[in-house]
Amino acid sequence: MSTSLLGYLHYYGPILAKIALIPIFYFVLLPRFRPSFPPGPRPLPGIGNIHQIPNKCPEETFAQWGKEYGNVVHIRVFGSSMVILNSIQVAQDLFDKRGAIYSDRPRFVLLNELMGWHNASTHVRYGPRFRKHRRFIHQTFNEQAAHLLRPLQGKETLNLIRGFVETPGQYSQHIRRFAAATIMKVTYGRDVTSIDDPFVLLAERAGSLTVQSGTPAASLVDFFPVMKYLPDWAPMAGFKRSARVVKEAVDDMMNIRFQMVKDQVSSGTAPPCMTSRLLESFGKSITFEDEENVKGVAGTMYVAAEDTTACVLASFVLAMVLHPQVLRKAQQEMDQVVGIDKLPTLEDRDRLPFLECVLKEVLRWNPPVPLGMPHRLMVDDLYEGYYIPKDTMVLANLFAILHDCSDPNSFRPERFLTEDLVDPLGVVFGFGRRRCPGRYFADAGVWLVMANLVACIDITKARDENGAEVTPEVAFKTGFVRHPKSFPCEIKPRSAAIEAVINFALANPRN
Repeated sequence: MSTSLLGYLHYYGPILAKIALIPIFYFVLLPRFRPSFPPGPRPLPGIGNIHQIPNKCPEETFAQWGKEYGNVVHIRVFGSSMVILNSIQVAQDLFDKRGAIYSDRPRFVLLNELMGWHNASTHVRYGPRFRKHRRFIHQTFNEQAAHLLRPLQGKETLNLIRGFVETPGQYSQHIRRFAAATIMKVTYGRDVTSIDDPFVLLAERAGSLTVQSGTPAASLVDFFPVMKYLPDWAPMAGFKRSARVVKEAVDDMMNIRFQMVKDQVSSGTAPPCMTSRLLESFGKSITFEDEENVKGVAGTMYVAAEDTTACVLASFVLAMVLHPQVLRKAQQEMDQVVGIDKLPTLEDRDRLPFLECVLKEVLRWNPPVPLGMPHRLMVDDLYEGYYIPKDTMVLANLFAILHDCSDPNSFRPERFLTEDLVDPLGVVFGFGRRRCPGRYFADAGVWLVMANLVACIDITKARDENGAEVTPEVAFKTGFVRHPKSFPCEIKPRSAAIEAVINFALANPRN
């Protein structure tokens, strides 16, 4: 060995040895001193647990993992951490008590980059812009403001009941029209008078295509962002072609209505609504970013409110078809408290405890957003001795939380009178700083429809050509929102006078 080489090793050898020890320390020694991840199913090298996450109803698999591994379950998805919370206590500990670090949203490449949803309020990262969006929404949907929207909800509820009476075979379309009409009027100032309203159909198409494209966390591009640069003709670029179709539908839904209100504001003919009020608040100094924020807030509130409201009401109808004894009991309470010649209003709510139990049981039986909206941890955290790394996607499994009771698949509203249960109304709207700001409006609208359906409508099983009853399958579509699959039923007014009562109420609205 030459003298120069010996000198080189003598001088640089210790440095090279230290450098060589870095990966040993990082990959071998450090994990031994760092607290362990929460328990979960064993991942495979490279892909993690992605092969164990089902495409349909993953909330049910996650709930099973909760029983096996505990209320905090850790999984790996292509090197990224995901934590699933399966109890109310853990969700409150992290999202409520530690909201300052658990209130961010994951950055979904497919939705944010390809679909153009980077301005939608549900996907805004936690920070000043998020707080601005929440302030916009709070002005329209806080508890006091929501009270002022009750006349609108009352009117549209009556239109829904009339639709059930006149064309009962289109009950699902009437539910969609109600859900769209209330939020469309609030956000864009536009009346929806038909189940074939073009803007409603446009929103439904955007929502359906979004669900069909798959949940964002299930898309490979979210874990390998470089895939967004694949050319369209590449073998694994199908997601880009699908995303463009979805983006076009979403853009149409968000842009057309926003532009119409913007033009009305410019001409001084804008109806009072959230979009016009926000645009007018900026005045002539409004910037492009301001407009994009207003557009995102209005579009997101419309989609979220319409889809979840329709889901809950369809679940209620399905439950009444399957459990006629529950409907009869609710009708008996309604007749005794409100009477048979009057329609219920929100002022009657406290006097109808069984109906309140029915509403809670509908939400417990089929929570509309079973996994909630995902959160992102902003810094490393320790919980119950377990290590949760920064950037972990954290999901509250609302399905598991609300099904943690005796005989969870049975529909039994009475359970809320006799058992100490988690209140679904305190869960389905989310947790902490990301809790749904439209919860007062949504809760009032759903209750009002359920109450008036109970008072006015008989809902029973449909019959086939031989006169035999057809029992619907209890089945739900997969996606962010867990809609019941289409089912047949028979709908009739409880009396011949119902239509006259509805017409009188519409002609003499209560303030």
